[in-house]
Amino acid sequence: MEKPRSWSKVAGILLAALSLPLSAAKPYCPKWMDGDFHIANNHLWRGIEVSDGLVMTSSLSVHDPGNHIRFGLWGGTNTSGDYKEFNQFLELRWKRFKLAFWDTYNFSPGATYNNREFFNYSAATTGRFLDAIMTYHCGASFPLQLQASTILFGRDRDEENRKNRYSSYVYAEYPLLARQDWHIAVGCGGTFTLRASDDRSTFYSDRPGVIHVELRVGYRLPLTASYTLPLHATAVWNPVCDRAFFQVGAQLLSF
Repeated sequence: MEKPRSWSKVAGILLAALSLPLSAAKPYCPKWMDGDFHIANNHLWRGIEVSDGLVMTSSLSVHDPGNHIRFGLWGGTNTSGDYKEFNQFLELRWKRFKLAFWDTYNFSPGATYNNREFFNYSAATTGRFLDAIMTYHCGASFPLQLQASTILFGRDRDEENRKNRYSSYVYAEYPLLARQDWHIAVGCGGTFTLRASDDRSTFYSDRPGVIHVELRVGYRLPLTASYTLPLHATAVWNPVCDRAFFQVGAQLLSF
């Protein structure tokens, strides 16, 4: 039986989060530390709806003075408690390139994999996966962003749970409009595996193909002279899985 939603609790969370940046003085933050807090009506990732309901995500990271090396933590949950995720990441930047390694651990209560052993790093039984992501920005004159990633370790296994599939994901995104207050971008991504096998499934779908077509519209809503609320609306289509999703959200805090 589905648990009844406490809308008064949801409204309280939203009111408190929205009023905090407007009423409180901005706290001191070291230049080597960054963080943010987001809310949305779901959590979308590479053509997949990871969670629905009111989702809250946040991150905290530290970096060197030149922002070439960054280590951070990322967490997500929803108000119903059936989505819980805690990730660790490392980023290396050089000119227009960024190489990132994400150690992702989704320990939601309804998971069909091992969601009770955070420190389990056994390839056959772990509930986490390690994703290596290379991103390249083409530059201001042609602001195309290219991304390629491969799951190197974890719960990306073949049907016999003997070997890693090395599921890969490639994505391209281009901004159609980029102003101070408005931002509109389109993107397209697909998946395949690096390991040759009769099994055509990937971590993201039951076969290779286009799994992520995206249209994203962002607007920076000025609320006071010193605070602007970034809002966004995103439509995602997944042709391989025959799914489509719509998301609205806001970045309530950033430092």
